Amino acid sequence: MAILEMTRMSSKGQVVIPKQLREKLGLNPGDSLVVALQEDRLILRKLTLDDIIEKSERNYKEGKVLSHEETFKDLT
Repeated sequence: MAILEMTRMSSKGQVVIPKQLREKLGLNPGDSLVVALQEDRLILRKLTLDDIIEKSERNYKEGKVLSHEETFKDLT
């Protein structure tokens, strides 16, 4: 069963994730999140090691060579 909560977006594009959902997902201040668009849905989830590997592979295929600092800058 889906948990539905209401929230509003600020004029700066900021959205508050309701406390019940943050607790259920184990989200903490400073956690990195991935935002994706799937048809008419906005998907927000915690960044995983798989996301970092996928980004690194995509950069490699595109011929981009990034330093370790550049690769992991979004995690800090």
